[in-house]
Amino acid sequence: MRDEGAATISPKPAPFLTDEQRAALDQALRDKAQEQAKARAAANHKAAAASGERKSRSVKGPGGAKKGGGGGKYTWGSLLTNGAAGDGGALDRGDPNYDSEEDERDVVLLRNHQAALKQEVAAYKEEVRSIVEEYFSSGSVSDVAESLEELGGCHLAHYFVKRLLTAAMDRKDREREMASTLLSSLYAEVIAPDQVVKGFTSLFSSLPDLVLDVPDAPELLARFVMRAVVDDVLPPAIVSYVDPESGPASRDLRQRCEAQLAARHSAEKVLRCWGGAGTGTSHTDTKAAISSLLSEYLAAHDVAEASRRLRELGLPFFHHELVKQALVAAIDNPKAHLEPVVALLARLSSSGEVSCSQLAKGLRRVADNLADAVLDNPAAGESFKQIVGAARAAKVFDDLQPEDVGTNAAAALFGDTAAAGGGEAAAGNGPSSASASNGGAAGAGVSSGGAGGVVVAMPPGVAAFKAASLAALREYFDSQDAGEMAARLAALDEPGLHPLFVKAAVSLALDRRDRERELLSKLLVALVPQVISPDALAGGFTRLLAAADDLVLDVPDAVHLLSLFLGRAIVDELLPPAFLTQVLPYLDAEGLGVGVVRSAGITLGARHGIERLVNCWHGGALELGAVREAIRLAIKEYGTSGDVGEVARCLRDLNAPAYLHEAVVAAVELAFNRYHGQDSAATGANGSETSGGSASVSGSAPPPPPPSEGSLAAAAAPVVELLAALAGQGVLSATQLSAGIDRLRSALSEEVMDYGPSSRAVLDWVTERGRKEGWLAA
Repeated sequence: MRDEGAATISPKPAPFLTDEQRAALDQALRDKAQEQAKARAAANHKAAAASGERKSRSVKGPGGAKKGGGGGKYTWGSLLTNGAAGDGGALDRGDPNYDSEEDERDVVLLRNHQAALKQEVAAYKEEVRSIVEEYFSSGSVSDVAESLEELGGCHLAHYFVKRLLTAAMDRKDREREMASTLLSSLYAEVIAPDQVVKGFTSLFSSLPDLVLDVPDAPELLARFVMRAVVDDVLPPAIVSYVDPESGPASRDLRQRCEAQLAARHSAEKVLRCWGGAGTGTSHTDTKAAISSLLSEYLAAHDVAEASRRLRELGLPFFHHELVKQALVAAIDNPKAHLEPVVALLARLSSSGEVSCSQLAKGLRRVADNLADAVLDNPAAGESFKQIVGAARAAKVFDDLQPEDVGTNAAAALFGDTAAAGGGEAAAGNGPSSASASNGGAAGAGVSSGGAGGVVVAMPPGVAAFKAASLAALREYFDSQDAGEMAARLAALDEPGLHPLFVKAAVSLALDRRDRERELLSKLLVALVPQVISPDALAGGFTRLLAAADDLVLDVPDAVHLLSLFLGRAIVDELLPPAFLTQVLPYLDAEGLGVGVVRSAGITLGARHGIERLVNCWHGGALELGAVREAIRLAIKEYGTSGDVGEVARCLRDLNAPAYLHEAVVAAVELAFNRYHGQDSAATGANGSETSGGSASVSGSAPPPPPPSEGSLAAAAAPVVELLAALAGQGVLSATQLSAGIDRLRSALSEEVMDYGPSSRAVLDWVTERGRKEGWLAA
């Protein structure tokens, strides 16, 4: 598949991997899983001890006779066939063989069993409480699944369901969305369906008591029920378990659920009942919220307000993003932002609102990317040292050790030779290491600069190579000239650094659009093996897989995207399929790189895996002319079919949100054309009548009548419906809608020449309807 023109789709697609290759990969993944299990068992001695104390679950008994002589292999059994003796029932008190001690023994055994059961339930509830609290802090579904499997007690899982929903009701929408997502993820895999139903019915029974603590419990529980129904976690018949006669709260719950079931389009509303997807807000929205918080703080310097907004976000596991953005803002403008940033971090760290681990992670992310920052801002190293020194003087980083921030530009400032106030660091103080997230600044260390600042000391040629190659790559994304890119990379004459280029290029493309990812995949085809050797490419992908845990901090979808890049490289015959097996020994058993390899193997082993990987970036590298043609074709098909959903899908697949104003222009021009066709037909009919009747005295045609409301609506109403639907679905933004209308206004004279003088009236009608309906800004 090296030649793009020769790439064809087989009529009977077969998996890309052979049976032998799939077997080898499966065995390697199993070995890696065993290695991971051993590492976890060694690290968690509690789990190992607990596993050694568990009783056998074998169905076989000890081999003796059953109670009352009613069974057991090689035993005579009981003469009674109705199970009375087998049940341990006491003999008749009038029987001569009656022994009162048997009754006492049975009572003692029953009481002991009930006491043990109560202890088991109490212990399970206590463990479940901590699991739920930890999940609301970390958001890790896999950790919850693992904890429940280690805890055991599958027959008690309904207590977990009840505890999860009860705790979520007393929190915010973010935690409620997390609870719904968790139930959907654990359903049938970890928690049996009957246990989920039992957990909800238990909540129905305790609703009168729950209302005392959560007054709006009926409304919240109704949302949980309907969300579970939409997610196929509960059957719709669950509503019948709510007894409306048990109280007003239950009656309210029953009515709300029945109303939701009968409502139109209720599924779409229920899916957004907690205000968003995932954990209540997307990664992009969260970063934007933190950026807004920080911008407002840097303008007003109100620490209390910033602290309040941070608490409202309710994302303690994402506070490292605030630390990173604050430090970057101070590095970019130390004179204006250094003091307020240090004051904010000092307040948040002293109050415990930002934990030590989040401070370390945020500082490490900035330090790991300091090599790139220095290329754009030569004073970044000095500013970074100044900021860290001021923060240490304010006791922000007192609890951090050099190992907490890794082996990067920050580690030297936390060494024994670094002064607490940010004094002069000894030359060569920082150890040399490869940056985990900046794309491969191998050997990046720290040394003292002439101005007393921190500079990134790379091996000779690394900094220049990285700067030149990434500059050429960015230019390639604009020009799409693979030949020029190959020539510039070859001119650098650093074949030993090509693995760093591969890692940096893919890391850069991860945070871009599908267009750039498609361009990079094509570039690798052009560069290997003429410029970049297969070994260098393999080395670059190995570094990427090893750094997957760091890449996912900046690009949450990095695991999925890396698996597509890896699978595409194998399909394009840049890497051999055996690379999947060969790279596993070099990866951490608990790292995300193993998941990338597994995902790539699954896709390659699928029947249509080749087609999926060849088109994995959805043809993102389309030329601007091709995008325009595709948009106009979609609008033209809408004029015939009237299918709004198909237009929305086409526009989303193009992934060109900045050029969707072309869709507005094409849609309104469709209305022009429809009205022009009606007007032409009417004019032709009038002309026929005139020719058959009395001719005008002057011989000239009468002026066209002004457009009527009915004719305008007949021509433009479908277009208004389309634009309103696309705006409502978020396909067309308000900016793109306004830009499209402005383009039409500025070129209205040309539109009149093409579609007649009625175009002005059609445009005014569409604009008026858009403003009246609210999808077009006034």
